[in-house]
Amino acid sequence: MRIILAGVFIFACWRWGNIKNWKQYYPTILYSVVLQLLYRFFVEGDYFLWKLEDDVFLLNQTFSFLIITFVIFPCSVILFLSHYPKPWIKQILYLAGWGGLSVIIETVMFLIERVTYHNGWNYWWSMAFDLTMYPMIRFNDVKPIPAWIVSFLMTAFYIIYFHVPLPEHEKSNFIGCLSSRK
Repeated sequence: MRIILAGVFIFACWRWGNIKNWKQYYPTILYSVVLQLLYRFFVEGDYFLWKLEDDVFLLNQTFSFLIITFVIFPCSVILFLSHYPKPWIKQILYLAGWGGLSVIIETVMFLIERVTYHNGWNYWWSMAFDLTMYPMIRFNDVKPIPAWIVSFLMTAFYIIYFHVPLPEHEKSNFIGCLSSRK
């Protein structure tokens, strides 16, 4: 399913996205990729809020995650920002349309059991998240520093509210070697 979705986004990005000016969208693409990678970092191990289940055509969850992170998200950022309207009433409709598209994709993925929810997260939390994703992408496009701050606060909220255990990492072997030489 995600391979098909990635193909659709690649085609749409090629056909309707402003790929010639990809550098203009690059900071926002990085923003979406970094936040996705941070989610994966925080849920290292078994404490997922949502989990991508194995797809028929994909090897495993990690490959699905990489397809979404490095193909679908960048294409969606380029498509979304390429056609962002100027009149505020059209902006509201545009944001609602993209949020609605994300909700539809999430709903289909949920119904065919390609995404599952865990540890208090549920379909409704995902809907709320999907509806805030595109306003945050636009916010990052026009005001990157405040968008990062808001994203950090939202991430802190999710970590606290859903009791996400922070990953523990062992000290670097290099540091261990230095301390043993004393």
